[in-house]
Amino acid sequence: MDYNDLAAKARPALITASMRRSTMTYGELARAIDLDPDVPLSHHIRRVLDLVSEGCIGRKEPSLAVLVINEKSGEPGPGFRAGKTPWHTETRRCFDRWRPA
Repeated sequence: MDYNDLAAKARPALITASMRRSTMTYGELARAIDLDPDVPLSHHIRRVLDLVSEGCIGRKEPSLAVLVINEKSGEPGPGFRAGKTPWHTETRRCFDRWRPA
């Protein structure tokens, strides 16, 4: 599995979500990047989102990974919620950064 390729597919999907001022569930992202539905999402999506986030940090952008949420809780995963910036603040930063012109 090429995680870099999956992250490259995830980035535009997440930018589109941000431009729409919306979020995506883990399952929606998996479908958007053509992740095999028989593969457990937890490990693979986490790695993809780590790479997306690293790319955002390198570009000095808010982390698009915050836009991927748990379907039941409506919040990003525990790894993101444990960060220094509150997840809802980072979500707002994404919406502001990728606001349609």
